[in-house]
Amino acid sequence: MSSLPSSPGVYWFLDSDDNVLYVGKAKNIKNRVRSYTQYQRLSTRIQQMITTAVTLKHEVLTSELEALLVEAELIRTYQPPFNILLKDDKSNLYIRITKDIYPRVEKVRKREIIIKHLDGTILGPFPSAYKVTEVLKIARSIFKWCNKKPSKSPQNAGPCFYYHLDLCPGACAGTISPDDYAENIKDLVLFLKGKKQTVIKNLEIKMKAAVASEAFEKAATLRDQIRLIEEVTKQHYRLKPEMTLPVLQLSETQNAITYLRKILSTYAQLPAQYPLDRIEGYDVSNTQGTNPAVAMVTFTNGSPEKTEYRLFNIRSLNTPNDYHMMKEALIRRQNHPEWGKPNLVVVDGGKGQIRAALSIWEWNIPVIGIAKRPDRIIIPDIEFHSPKKLTGLKYHIIELEETHPTLKLIQQIRDEAHRFSKKQHDRMRTKNALPKS
Repeated sequence: MSSLPSSPGVYWFLDSDDNVLYVGKAKNIKNRVRSYTQYQRLSTRIQQMITTAVTLKHEVLTSELEALLVEAELIRTYQPPFNILLKDDKSNLYIRITKDIYPRVEKVRKREIIIKHLDGTILGPFPSAYKVTEVLKIARSIFKWCNKKPSKSPQNAGPCFYYHLDLCPGACAGTISPDDYAENIKDLVLFLKGKKQTVIKNLEIKMKAAVASEAFEKAATLRDQIRLIEEVTKQHYRLKPEMTLPVLQLSETQNAITYLRKILSTYAQLPAQYPLDRIEGYDVSNTQGTNPAVAMVTFTNGSPEKTEYRLFNIRSLNTPNDYHMMKEALIRRQNHPEWGKPNLVVVDGGKGQIRAALSIWEWNIPVIGIAKRPDRIIIPDIEFHSPKKLTGLKYHIIELEETHPTLKLIQQIRDEAHRFSKKQHDRMRTKNALPKS
Protein backbone atom coordinates (compact mmCIF):
# COMPACT_ATOMS: atom_id res chain seq x y z
CA MET A 1 0.00 0.00 0.00
CA SER A 2 2.85 2.39 0.84
CA SER A 3 4.21 2.05 -2.69
CA LEU A 4 1.04 3.42 -4.26
CA PRO A 5 1.18 7.04 -5.46
CA SER A 6 -0.92 9.87 -4.05
CA SER A 7 -1.74 10.93 -7.60
CA PRO A 8 -4.73 10.83 -9.93
CA GLY A 9 -5.04 7.83 -12.20
CA VAL A 10 -6.77 4.54 -12.87
CA TYR A 11 -6.38 1.20 -11.11
CA TRP A 12 -7.61 -2.30 -11.85
CA PHE A 13 -7.96 -5.67 -10.12
CA LEU A 14 -7.17 -8.96 -11.88
CA ASP A 15 -7.91 -12.58 -10.98
CA SER A 16 -5.46 -15.50 -11.12
CA ASP A 17 -5.95 -15.82 -14.90
CA ASP A 18 -5.21 -12.12 -15.51
CA ASN A 19 -8.87 -11.37 -16.28
CA VAL A 20 -9.81 -7.79 -15.47
CA LEU A 21 -12.34 -7.79 -12.62
CA TYR A 22 -12.80 -4.09 -11.93
CA VAL A 23 -11.52 -0.75 -13.19
CA GLY A 24 -11.68 2.42 -11.12
CA LYS A 25 -10.40 5.98 -11.19
CA ALA A 26 -9.28 8.19 -8.36
CA LYS A 27 -8.00 11.67 -7.57
CA ASN A 28 -5.64 9.95 -5.14
CA ILE A 29 -4.90 6.30 -5.98
CA LYS A 30 -3.36 5.50 -2.58
CA ASN A 31 -6.34 6.80 -0.58
CA ARG A 32 -8.87 5.17 -2.90
CA VAL A 33 -7.24 1.74 -2.75
CA ARG A 34 -6.88 2.02 1.05
CA SER A 35 -10.68 2.14 1.26
CA TYR A 36 -10.83 -1.47 0.02
CA THR A 37 -9.10 -2.63 3.22
CA GLN A 38 -12.19 -1.62 5.23
CA TYR A 39 -13.82 -4.91 4.38
CA GLN A 40 -16.93 -4.66 6.58
CA ARG A 41 -17.90 -1.34 5.01
CA LEU A 42 -17.81 -2.68 1.46
CA SER A 43 -20.87 -3.83 -0.43
CA THR A 44 -21.36 -7.56 -0.94
CA ARG A 45 -20.43 -7.18 -4.60
CA ILE A 46 -17.13 -5.42 -3.84
CA GLN A 47 -16.35 -7.90 -1.03
CA GLN A 48 -16.66 -10.70 -3.59
CA MET A 49 -14.39 -8.80 -5.98
CA ILE A 50 -11.73 -8.28 -3.28
CA THR A 51 -11.70 -11.96 -2.33
CA THR A 52 -11.45 -13.00 -6.00
CA ALA A 53 -8.71 -10.56 -6.99
CA VAL A 54 -5.06 -11.60 -6.74
CA THR A 55 -3.38 -8.63 -8.44
CA LEU A 56 -3.76 -4.85 -8.21
CA LYS A 57 -2.25 -2.60 -10.88
CA HIS A 58 -2.43 1.11 -11.51
CA GLU A 59 -1.56 3.78 -14.06
CA VAL A 60 -0.66 7.30 -12.95
CA LEU A 61 -2.34 10.01 -15.02
CA THR A 62 -2.07 13.76 -14.85
CA SER A 63 -5.55 14.84 -13.89
CA GLU A 64 -9.02 13.75 -12.86
CA LEU A 65 -10.18 14.56 -16.41
CA GLU A 66 -7.68 12.19 -17.99
CA ALA A 67 -8.53 9.51 -15.41
CA LEU A 68 -12.23 9.86 -16.24
CA LEU A 69 -11.62 9.49 -19.99
CA VAL A 70 -9.31 6.48 -19.64
CA GLU A 71 -11.60 4.76 -17.10
CA ALA A 72 -14.59 5.06 -19.45
CA GLU A 73 -12.69 3.60 -22.40
CA LEU A 74 -11.22 0.75 -20.30
CA ILE A 75 -14.64 -0.30 -19.00
CA ARG A 76 -16.11 -0.27 -22.48
CA THR A 77 -13.17 -2.28 -23.84
CA TYR A 78 -12.70 -4.91 -21.12
CA GLN A 79 -16.28 -5.16 -19.74
CA PRO A 80 -15.09 -5.97 -16.18
CA PRO A 81 -17.76 -8.06 -14.41
CA PHE A 82 -17.71 -5.98 -11.21
CA ASN A 83 -18.24 -2.64 -12.99
CA ILE A 84 -21.94 -3.53 -13.14
CA LEU A 85 -23.34 0.00 -12.96
CA LEU A 86 -21.32 1.30 -15.88
CA LYS A 87 -21.24 -1.94 -17.87
CA ASP A 88 -24.89 -3.01 -17.88
CA ASP A 89 -27.10 -0.03 -17.16
CA LYS A 90 -28.99 0.96 -20.32
CA SER A 91 -29.34 4.52 -18.99
CA ASN A 92 -25.59 5.17 -19.05
CA LEU A 93 -24.40 8.13 -21.07
CA TYR A 94 -21.99 7.92 -23.99
CA ILE A 95 -20.44 10.42 -26.38
CA ARG A 96 -21.24 9.76 -30.03
CA ILE A 97 -19.40 11.21 -33.03
CA THR A 98 -21.71 10.91 -36.06
CA LYS A 99 -20.64 9.89 -39.58
CA ASP A 100 -21.91 13.05 -41.31
CA ILE A 101 -19.78 15.08 -43.73
CA TYR A 102 -19.43 17.48 -40.80
CA PRO A 103 -19.67 15.06 -37.83
CA ARG A 104 -21.74 16.12 -34.84
CA VAL A 105 -20.88 15.37 -31.20
CA GLU A 106 -23.80 14.12 -29.14
CA LYS A 107 -24.66 12.74 -25.72
CA VAL A 108 -26.58 9.46 -26.08
CA ARG A 109 -27.99 6.83 -23.74
CA LYS A 110 -27.10 3.17 -24.09
CA ARG A 111 -30.73 2.34 -24.82
CA GLU A 112 -30.65 4.75 -27.79
CA ILE A 113 -27.56 3.03 -29.20
CA ILE A 114 -29.28 -0.36 -28.96
CA ILE A 115 -32.78 0.59 -30.14
CA LYS A 116 -31.77 2.99 -32.93
CA HIS A 117 -28.67 1.02 -33.99
CA LEU A 118 -26.62 4.20 -33.86
CA ASP A 119 -23.38 4.15 -35.81
CA GLY A 120 -20.35 6.42 -35.71
CA THR A 121 -17.71 6.53 -32.99
CA ILE A 122 -19.07 5.69 -29.51
CA LEU A 123 -17.07 6.71 -26.43
CA GLY A 124 -17.89 5.88 -22.83
CA PRO A 125 -19.73 4.92 -20.67
CA PHE A 126 -19.59 7.86 -18.28
CA PRO A 127 -20.93 7.72 -14.71
CA SER A 128 -23.22 10.75 -14.88
CA ALA A 129 -24.72 13.39 -17.13
CA TYR A 130 -22.74 15.99 -15.19
CA LYS A 131 -19.45 14.26 -16.01
CA VAL A 132 -20.28 14.02 -19.72
CA THR A 133 -21.32 17.67 -19.82
CA GLU A 134 -18.09 18.73 -18.13
CA VAL A 135 -15.96 16.62 -20.49
CA LEU A 136 -17.66 18.08 -23.56
CA LYS A 137 -17.47 21.62 -22.18
CA ILE A 138 -13.71 21.29 -21.76
CA ALA A 139 -13.24 19.49 -25.09
CA ARG A 140 -15.29 22.02 -27.07
CA SER A 141 -13.12 24.88 -25.91
CA ILE A 142 -10.17 23.07 -27.54
CA PHE A 143 -11.69 21.18 -30.48
CA LYS A 144 -14.57 23.21 -31.83
CA TRP A 145 -17.41 21.38 -33.60
CA CYS A 146 -20.81 22.11 -35.11
CA ASN A 147 -23.96 20.24 -34.08
CA LYS A 148 -26.32 21.94 -36.51
CA LYS A 149 -28.04 19.35 -38.70
CA PRO A 150 -28.05 20.00 -42.45
CA SER A 151 -31.35 21.50 -43.58
CA LYS A 152 -32.87 22.76 -46.83
CA SER A 153 -35.23 25.00 -44.91
CA PRO A 154 -34.39 28.74 -45.36
CA GLN A 155 -35.24 29.60 -41.76
CA ASN A 156 -32.55 27.20 -40.58
CA ALA A 157 -29.86 28.64 -42.83
CA GLY A 158 -26.94 30.62 -41.46
CA PRO A 159 -24.46 30.18 -38.61
CA CYS A 160 -25.48 28.34 -35.44
CA PHE A 161 -25.56 29.79 -31.94
CA TYR A 162 -22.15 28.32 -31.02
CA TYR A 163 -20.51 29.92 -34.06
CA HIS A 164 -21.06 33.34 -32.45
CA LEU A 165 -19.48 32.05 -29.21
CA ASP A 166 -16.39 30.90 -31.13
CA LEU A 167 -17.18 27.27 -30.21
CA CYS A 168 -18.09 26.21 -33.77
CA PRO A 169 -15.45 26.26 -36.54
CA GLY A 170 -17.97 27.40 -39.13
CA ALA A 171 -19.36 24.25 -40.73
CA CYS A 172 -22.77 25.92 -40.67
CA ALA A 173 -21.34 29.12 -42.15
CA GLY A 174 -19.28 27.47 -44.89
CA THR A 175 -15.97 28.75 -43.51
CA ILE A 176 -14.27 25.35 -43.02
CA SER A 177 -13.76 22.48 -45.45
CA PRO A 178 -14.90 18.91 -44.62
CA ASP A 179 -11.25 17.75 -44.64
CA ASP A 180 -10.10 20.38 -42.12
CA TYR A 181 -13.16 19.70 -39.98
CA ALA A 182 -12.45 15.94 -40.08
CA GLU A 183 -8.85 16.53 -38.93
CA ASN A 184 -10.17 18.45 -35.93
CA ILE A 185 -12.65 15.68 -35.07
CA LYS A 186 -9.90 13.07 -35.37
CA ASP A 187 -7.86 14.90 -32.73
CA LEU A 188 -10.98 15.26 -30.57
CA VAL A 189 -11.56 11.48 -30.60
CA LEU A 190 -7.94 10.82 -29.63
CA PHE A 191 -8.25 13.31 -26.79
CA LEU A 192 -11.46 11.71 -25.53
CA LYS A 193 -9.69 8.33 -25.54
CA GLY A 194 -6.98 9.70 -23.26
CA LYS A 195 -4.24 10.01 -25.90
CA LYS A 196 -3.11 13.47 -24.92
CA GLN A 197 0.46 13.13 -26.09
CA THR A 198 -0.55 11.82 -29.51
CA VAL A 199 -2.86 14.81 -29.97
CA ILE A 200 -0.19 17.30 -28.93
CA LYS A 201 2.32 15.70 -31.29
CA ASN A 202 -0.18 15.93 -34.17
CA LEU A 203 -0.89 19.59 -33.42
CA GLU A 204 2.81 20.45 -33.15
CA ILE A 205 3.46 18.92 -36.59
CA LYS A 206 0.58 20.93 -38.07
CA MET A 207 1.78 24.10 -36.34
CA LYS A 208 5.30 23.77 -37.76
CA ALA A 209 3.87 23.19 -41.24
CA ALA A 210 1.66 26.27 -40.87
CA VAL A 211 4.63 28.41 -39.84
CA ALA A 212 6.69 27.08 -42.75
CA SER A 213 3.95 28.08 -45.19
CA GLU A 214 3.55 31.46 -43.41
CA ALA A 215 -0.01 30.65 -42.33
CA PHE A 216 0.63 32.41 -39.03
CA GLU A 217 -3.01 32.77 -37.99
CA LYS A 218 -3.54 29.00 -38.31
CA ALA A 219 -0.28 28.38 -36.43
CA ALA A 220 -1.48 30.62 -33.58
CA THR A 221 -4.76 28.68 -33.36
CA LEU A 222 -2.88 25.39 -33.15
CA ARG A 223 -0.54 26.82 -30.51
CA ASP A 224 -3.55 27.84 -28.42
CA GLN A 225 -5.02 24.35 -28.72
CA ILE A 226 -1.81 22.84 -27.38
CA ARG A 227 -1.74 25.29 -24.46
CA LEU A 228 -5.36 24.53 -23.57
CA ILE A 229 -4.74 20.77 -23.59
CA GLU A 230 -1.75 21.20 -21.28
CA GLU A 231 -3.77 23.50 -19.04
CA VAL A 232 -6.74 21.15 -18.53
CA THR A 233 -4.49 18.13 -17.97
CA LYS A 234 -2.01 20.09 -15.83
CA GLN A 235 1.15 17.97 -16.10
CA HIS A 236 3.12 16.14 -18.77
CA TYR A 237 2.26 12.45 -19.11
CA ARG A 238 3.20 10.01 -21.86
CA LEU A 239 0.64 7.30 -22.58
CA LYS A 240 1.79 4.04 -24.11
CA PRO A 241 2.39 5.02 -27.76
CA GLU A 242 1.38 1.65 -29.16
CA MET A 243 -1.91 1.34 -27.32
CA THR A 244 -5.01 3.44 -26.89
CA LEU A 245 -5.16 2.46 -23.21
CA PRO A 246 -2.91 1.09 -20.47
CA VAL A 247 -2.19 -2.60 -21.09
CA LEU A 248 -4.32 -4.48 -18.58
CA GLN A 249 -3.44 -7.99 -19.73
CA LEU A 250 -0.05 -9.58 -20.27
CA SER A 251 -0.66 -11.24 -23.64
CA GLU A 252 -0.95 -9.22 -26.85
CA THR A 253 -3.20 -11.99 -28.18
CA GLN A 254 -5.54 -11.49 -25.22
CA ASN A 255 -5.61 -7.78 -25.89
CA ALA A 256 -6.27 -8.37 -29.59
CA ILE A 257 -9.27 -10.58 -28.79
CA THR A 258 -10.55 -8.10 -26.19
CA TYR A 259 -10.40 -5.15 -28.59
CA LEU A 260 -11.92 -7.24 -31.41
CA ARG A 261 -14.80 -8.18 -29.11
CA LYS A 262 -15.33 -4.49 -28.35
CA ILE A 263 -15.35 -3.60 -32.06
CA LEU A 264 -17.87 -6.35 -32.84
CA SER A 265 -20.15 -5.34 -29.96
CA THR A 266 -20.08 -1.75 -31.19
CA TYR A 267 -20.47 -2.27 -34.95
CA ALA A 268 -21.98 -5.76 -35.36
CA GLN A 269 -24.47 -5.51 -32.47
CA LEU A 270 -23.04 -8.59 -30.76
CA PRO A 271 -23.00 -9.20 -26.98
CA ALA A 272 -20.20 -7.50 -25.07
CA GLN A 273 -18.88 -10.92 -23.99
CA TYR A 274 -19.30 -12.59 -27.39
CA PRO A 275 -16.97 -15.63 -27.55
CA LEU A 276 -14.11 -15.60 -30.04
CA ASP A 277 -12.67 -19.04 -29.35
CA ARG A 278 -12.62 -20.08 -33.02
CA ILE A 279 -12.00 -17.65 -35.90
CA GLU A 280 -11.82 -18.87 -39.50
CA GLY A 281 -10.09 -16.98 -42.31
CA TYR A 282 -10.67 -17.53 -46.06
CA ASP A 283 -8.61 -16.60 -49.13
CA VAL A 284 -8.97 -17.34 -52.86
CA SER A 285 -5.93 -18.22 -54.98
CA ASN A 286 -5.92 -18.69 -58.77
CA THR A 287 -4.12 -17.62 -61.95
CA GLN A 288 -6.63 -16.20 -64.44
CA GLY A 289 -9.16 -18.63 -63.02
CA THR A 290 -7.01 -21.76 -63.45
CA ASN A 291 -6.26 -24.19 -60.61
CA PRO A 292 -8.38 -22.20 -58.17
CA ALA A 293 -8.34 -23.04 -54.47
CA VAL A 294 -9.85 -21.48 -51.36
CA ALA A 295 -8.03 -21.87 -48.07
CA MET A 296 -9.68 -22.03 -44.66
CA VAL A 297 -7.39 -21.36 -41.69
CA THR A 298 -8.47 -21.64 -38.09
CA PHE A 299 -7.31 -19.59 -35.12
CA THR A 300 -8.15 -20.92 -31.67
CA ASN A 301 -8.05 -18.31 -28.90
CA GLY A 302 -6.11 -16.03 -31.24
CA SER A 303 -3.44 -18.56 -32.30
CA PRO A 304 -3.14 -20.68 -35.49
CA GLU A 305 -4.52 -24.22 -35.20
CA LYS A 306 -2.92 -25.87 -38.26
CA THR A 307 -4.58 -29.25 -37.71
CA GLU A 308 -7.89 -27.47 -38.41
CA TYR A 309 -6.82 -25.95 -41.75
CA ARG A 310 -8.81 -27.03 -44.82
CA LEU A 311 -8.48 -26.53 -48.60
CA PHE A 312 -11.31 -26.38 -51.12
CA ASN A 313 -10.30 -27.08 -54.72
CA ILE A 314 -12.82 -25.19 -56.86
CA ARG A 315 -14.25 -27.32 -59.68
CA SER A 316 -17.42 -25.48 -60.68
CA LEU A 317 -15.65 -22.98 -62.96
CA ASN A 318 -12.28 -22.24 -64.50
CA THR A 319 -12.68 -18.55 -65.23
CA PRO A 320 -11.66 -15.65 -62.99
CA ASN A 321 -14.50 -15.09 -60.51
CA ASP A 322 -13.28 -14.77 -56.94
CA TYR A 323 -16.78 -14.09 -55.59
CA HIS A 324 -18.17 -17.33 -57.03
CA MET A 325 -15.19 -19.29 -55.73
CA MET A 326 -15.63 -17.86 -52.23
CA LYS A 327 -19.33 -18.75 -52.29
CA GLU A 328 -18.64 -22.33 -53.36
CA ALA A 329 -16.09 -22.79 -50.58
CA LEU A 330 -18.39 -21.39 -47.89
CA ILE A 331 -21.32 -23.53 -49.07
CA ARG A 332 -19.12 -26.61 -48.79
CA ARG A 333 -17.84 -25.45 -45.40
CA GLN A 334 -21.40 -25.28 -44.05
CA ASN A 335 -21.86 -28.91 -45.08
CA HIS A 336 -19.35 -29.86 -42.37
CA PRO A 337 -20.71 -28.74 -38.99
CA GLU A 338 -18.79 -31.65 -37.45
CA TRP A 339 -15.62 -29.57 -37.87
CA GLY A 340 -17.07 -27.18 -35.30
CA LYS A 341 -18.73 -23.86 -36.05
CA PRO A 342 -16.63 -20.69 -35.96
CA ASN A 343 -17.47 -17.64 -33.85
CA LEU A 344 -16.23 -15.32 -36.60
CA VAL A 345 -15.39 -15.56 -40.30
CA VAL A 346 -12.76 -13.27 -41.87
CA VAL A 347 -12.59 -13.05 -45.67
CA ASP A 348 -9.71 -11.51 -47.58
CA GLY A 349 -11.40 -8.63 -49.38
CA GLY A 350 -13.78 -5.76 -48.97
CA LYS A 351 -17.47 -5.15 -49.53
CA GLY A 352 -17.78 -7.37 -52.63
CA GLN A 353 -16.35 -10.45 -50.97
CA ILE A 354 -18.39 -9.87 -47.80
CA ARG A 355 -21.61 -9.50 -49.80
CA ALA A 356 -20.85 -12.66 -51.79
CA ALA A 357 -20.24 -14.56 -48.57
CA LEU A 358 -23.41 -13.28 -46.89
CA SER A 359 -25.54 -14.18 -49.92
CA ILE A 360 -25.06 -17.91 -49.18
CA TRP A 361 -24.17 -17.80 -45.46
CA GLU A 362 -26.85 -19.57 -43.41
CA TRP A 363 -25.22 -19.72 -39.99
CA ASN A 364 -25.93 -16.87 -37.55
CA ILE A 365 -22.22 -16.13 -37.31
CA PRO A 366 -20.63 -12.76 -38.20
CA VAL A 367 -18.64 -12.33 -41.41
CA ILE A 368 -16.13 -9.48 -41.74
CA GLY A 369 -13.45 -8.59 -44.27
CA ILE A 370 -10.03 -6.99 -44.43
CA ALA A 371 -9.42 -4.59 -47.30
CA LYS A 372 -5.96 -3.53 -48.47
CA ARG A 373 -4.01 -0.34 -49.13
CA PRO A 374 -4.29 0.59 -46.33
CA ASP A 375 -5.42 -2.44 -44.34
CA ARG A 376 -8.77 -1.78 -42.69
CA ILE A 377 -11.51 -3.94 -41.21
CA ILE A 378 -14.89 -3.97 -42.99
CA ILE A 379 -17.99 -4.91 -40.98
CA PRO A 380 -21.45 -5.19 -42.60
CA ASP A 381 -24.18 -3.23 -40.81
CA ILE A 382 -26.57 -6.12 -40.14
CA GLU A 383 -27.80 -8.11 -37.18
CA PHE A 384 -26.26 -11.55 -37.58
CA HIS A 385 -28.79 -13.17 -35.24
CA SER A 386 -31.66 -12.01 -37.49
CA PRO A 387 -32.59 -12.81 -41.12
CA LYS A 388 -30.11 -11.00 -43.36
CA LYS A 389 -31.35 -8.16 -45.56
CA LEU A 390 -28.73 -7.43 -48.21
CA THR A 391 -30.70 -4.78 -50.11
CA GLY A 392 -29.02 -1.42 -49.53
CA LEU A 393 -26.45 -3.05 -47.25
CA LYS A 394 -24.12 -0.56 -45.57
CA TYR A 395 -20.72 -1.18 -44.05
CA HIS A 396 -18.60 0.09 -41.17
CA ILE A 397 -14.98 0.78 -42.15
CA ILE A 398 -12.69 0.45 -39.13
CA GLU A 399 -9.27 2.05 -39.48
CA LEU A 400 -6.85 1.12 -36.72
CA GLU A 401 -3.28 2.13 -36.03
CA GLU A 402 -0.65 -0.11 -37.65
CA THR A 403 0.47 -1.31 -34.21
CA HIS A 404 -3.03 -2.03 -32.93
CA PRO A 405 -3.16 -5.65 -31.67
CA THR A 406 -6.55 -6.36 -33.28
CA LEU A 407 -5.44 -5.18 -36.72
CA LYS A 408 -2.28 -7.29 -36.37
CA LEU A 409 -4.39 -10.35 -35.51
CA ILE A 410 -6.73 -9.89 -38.49
CA GLN A 411 -3.72 -9.33 -40.75
CA GLN A 412 -2.12 -12.52 -39.43
CA ILE A 413 -5.31 -14.48 -40.22
CA ARG A 414 -5.45 -12.97 -43.72
CA ASP A 415 -1.75 -13.60 -44.42
CA GLU A 416 -1.91 -17.18 -43.12
CA ALA A 417 -4.94 -17.93 -45.34
CA HIS A 418 -3.13 -16.40 -48.32
CA ARG A 419 0.01 -18.44 -47.65
CA PHE A 420 -1.97 -21.66 -47.29
CA SER A 421 -4.12 -21.12 -50.42
CA LYS A 422 -1.10 -20.14 -52.52
CA LYS A 423 0.72 -23.28 -51.37
CA GLN A 424 -2.14 -25.47 -52.61
CA HIS A 425 -2.50 -23.44 -55.81
CA ASP A 426 1.20 -23.87 -56.61
CA ARG A 427 0.96 -27.60 -55.89
CA MET A 428 -1.99 -27.98 -58.28
CA ARG A 429 -0.31 -25.92 -61.00
CA THR A 430 2.84 -28.06 -60.78
CA LYS A 431 0.77 -31.25 -60.87
CA ASN A 432 -1.15 -30.13 -63.97
CA ALA A 433 2.07 -29.06 -65.70
CA LEU A 434 3.55 -32.56 -65.47
CA PRO A 435 3.01 -34.80 -68.52
CA LYS A 436 0.31 -37.42 -68.01
CA SER A 437 1.54 -40.97 -68.44
